[in-house]
Amino acid sequence: MGTRGKTGLSERGRRTQRATRIPKEISMTVAKRKKTAYGKFLLEAERYEESGDFKSAFKSLLAGALLEDSGCQANLGNFYSSGKGTRKSLENAAYWYRRAYRNGAGYAASNLAIDCRNAGNIRSAVIWFKKAIARKDGDACIPLAKIYVARRGGQKVAITLLRHALRMSRDYLSQSGREEAESLLRELTSRTVSSPD
Repeated sequence: MGTRGKTGLSERGRRTQRATRIPKEISMTVAKRKKTAYGKFLLEAERYEESGDFKSAFKSLLAGALLEDSGCQANLGNFYSSGKGTRKSLENAAYWYRRAYRNGAGYAASNLAIDCRNAGNIRSAVIWFKKAIARKDGDACIPLAKIYVARRGGQKVAITLLRHALRMSRDYLSQSGREEAESLLRELTSRTVSSPD
């Protein structure tokens, strides 16, 4: 047996590794291979869902989610949250939303926040909406602003959130979100002007 170098491989292992190296032009990086696999599972799930086969869609999402595809993980959370293709479980939905968030899907934090809010856990909802906003999910500003409007003295914070959302590009705020934010902002600013606190 050879001695181990800085890489942790024996001399023999490094020689074998070099001998089997594939030229850069033809090799796919691990990230590209994963991305290709991810897209496959997500597209497959969408086709199943469109045809009404929710159980097969769920299985495809689960396969992609286990490969750390954040899109599959977030959609799997949606399936658990709504009970599509599986038994409804907010705990499992939260698990997959958190994993998707850790893998870069900011909108998964917003989905989790919505579930928390609907369950009456406003404190957790606020935390997760803020995390979604930090990941540039402009649509998360709207439900968070609505939470602040319901609080005493929260109107200024709500206005700030809505203005923040409206400054975001179209990549981070949907058209319907932009319209809702503009409408809510007009309503709040007219209230502020007509009734000084």
